[in-house]
Amino acid sequence: MTSMTGHGRGEARTKVWSAVVECHSVNRKTAEVVFHADRDATWLEPSVREKVLERISRGRVQVNLHLERADAGTKNFFDEKRAAVFVEQARKLQKKLGLEGGVTLADVLSAPGVMRAAEPGGDDARDPVMKALEEAIRGLESTRNREGAALKKALLRSAEKLESLAKKIAPHAGRVAELHREALHKRIERAGISLQPDDARLASEVAFFAERCDITEEVVRLKSHILQFANELKVEKSGRKLDFLVQELLREVNTVGSKAAEIPTTQAVLEAKTEIERIREQVQNLE
Repeated sequence: MTSMTGHGRGEARTKVWSAVVECHSVNRKTAEVVFHADRDATWLEPSVREKVLERISRGRVQVNLHLERADAGTKNFFDEKRAAVFVEQARKLQKKLGLEGGVTLADVLSAPGVMRAAEPGGDDARDPVMKALEEAIRGLESTRNREGAALKKALLRSAEKLESLAKKIAPHAGRVAELHREALHKRIERAGISLQPDDARLASEVAFFAERCDITEEVVRLKSHILQFANELKVEKSGRKLDFLVQELLREVNTVGSKAAEIPTTQAVLEAKTEIERIREQVQNLE
């Protein structure tokens, strides 16, 4: 079982390039990759995205890439073509506006794009980036697995608690008609009305109430969902299925609560709803 939150970091160097990659992931219903890098390294985004999505099926993964030349002396270069274009356009504008003075070297060097960082545009930069990314992904997977193992233990405890609560509710499921009959007899006696125990109207009322408030089927389904939930915790990357089962658990518990005829059942339902809400929050972090 894997969590959707984690972190990994990787580094790789060659004689020319130094690459550092960091991966951070948080929960998301689908798989999403967000790539952050210097402008001149954005060409690597498709390769990075493809590699991450091969390993991650759910979650938002932010990949931060820092790529630079290992040789500081070749880090920047002078673009003569851009410089020439800048000078030509500057002189045309000067003549058009009738301005005095000339274009200085300082003006040229400060012009956009004239002095630039060496572009990591060749395949020789891809290899260290992919190696650093692989190391970062392995670290990310390791932290996601550790957190997933902890979540699995917590969810198994919650499933056991729900099973215990379902067992508390079950004995009361078949007593709905009996309890309602007793309550009706007491109210009739307090009202001073004479009525035979086998009166047809009394039997009809009890039968109607029993049908409307019977929770036997809901309890059976609740136990079934709890068993499915516990079994699904043994499956890798079962977050979507667990999301669905949590909704079904809550549906059955809410129905039981709306039909509850006894205080012990109501109390057990409240505890179960609290536990299911805790489960729901935890399941949202599973891949």
